[in-house]
Amino acid sequence: MATKAQPASQRRDGDNNDAGTVLVEEKIVRFNGDICIKHYERGKFLGKGGFAKCYEFTNMDTRRVSAAKIIDKNTLTKSRAK
Repeated sequence: MATKAQPASQRRDGDNNDAGTVLVEEKIVRFNGDICIKHYERGKFLGKGGFAKCYEFTNMDTRRVSAAKIIDKNTLTKSRAK
């Protein structure tokens, strides 16, 4: 299964709503061509490194909490890394 996270510039409307929550979509394209879109809510800030920030994310369907590293696309110089 191949996954591809959707860039911040293509996030859903309501990214910065009144509650201050940020919603993120992940588009997953499987080998057979099926497309699945998962929705996450960004939670608390966990930490920062040299080139990325780490946040707590909650899957809106399953309510499962995970950590995700957010990297600015302009810091990725190789097309393979993008």
